[in-house]
Amino acid sequence: MAIASIIETLVAHDVEFIVVGGMAAVLQGAPVHTIDLDIVYALSESNIVRLERALTEPGAVFRDDPRRIVSSHSHLQSRGHTLHQTTAGPLDALATIEAN
Repeated sequence: MAIASIIETLVAHDVEFIVVGGMAAVLQGAPVHTIDLDIVYALSESNIVRLERALTEPGAVFRDDPRRIVSSHSHLQSRGHTLHQTTAGPLDALATIEAN
């Protein structure tokens, strides 16, 4: 699976999100290399439900946690970030993003 398949899965589940970070630069044609996908998702209740369902398809679990914990609804409702490992590669799901 490729990182693009994560985007396809999110779209198939009607998740409201935007791509940010290095992959956003790549999608705009920048000559950079990145191995993960960073998204910012809408915090509406219905979107969180769709995101939670979408994350099950690529087997998303918390990155660097040997317990292989899956993001719960309450994790995704928080305004923090959840860092996942999927069968297609790393996915960072951001509830909010701040400009420097």
